[in-house]
Amino acid sequence: MKDYNLHIDQPEEGYRYSVDAILLAEFAALKAGAKVLELGSGCGVISLILAKRFPKCAISALEIQDDLFKFLEQNIKTNSLSDRIIPFHHDIREIKGLFPAGSFEHVITNPPFRHPVSGRLCVNAQEALARHEILIDLTGILEASSWVLKPGGRFSIIYPAERLSYLLNSMTAKRLEPKRLKCVHPSVDRQARMVLVEGIKNAGIELRIEPPLFLEVLKLT
Repeated sequence: MKDYNLHIDQPEEGYRYSVDAILLAEFAALKAGAKVLELGSGCGVISLILAKRFPKCAISALEIQDDLFKFLEQNIKTNSLSDRIIPFHHDIREIKGLFPAGSFEHVITNPPFRHPVSGRLCVNAQEALARHEILIDLTGILEASSWVLKPGGRFSIIYPAERLSYLLNSMTAKRLEPKRLKCVHPSVDRQARMVLVEGIKNAGIELRIEPPLFLEVLKLT
């Protein structure tokens, strides 16, 4: 993983970004000059990395939580990226009132994926909202993405490997046909923990499986 020379502030307690966000930001393949929307930006790490990787792209970062949105705004200013990233304090479920249909060429998201009634709910309310499907679930994320994407627009997501079939079926149902897939393994001898997937709106059926990522190897290089 690269050093992007970013200064990123985040809450001392509550939701803090993980390597998943960095992997997704490095997986995304943006076209030059694309209008990009990040759904559920948190403190902004994905949008910040994308702004560094693709300086000609215009990025909109959407976050609903008050505290995280303040970090998002501050991180954009601290890293002098206000000309490339526009923050929006808004609810994904009301996206149709914020952006017209087909406003973006690329949508990227590291969504909440834990079911509220499966496993232990995070004690911290901020972290619970960011990690559990409380305010929105995958279907809502995909509906919002399909709305704002132009035909041929791309959608990038990181999601638990154990829910891969659900993700792929849901993407196809919302006309975001999966086109690229990369599995993320903790080490070479362990099964995949997460998957990185890119879909294209209104595309045909043809999925490319890319070489896997092994986090243990990345840490050693």
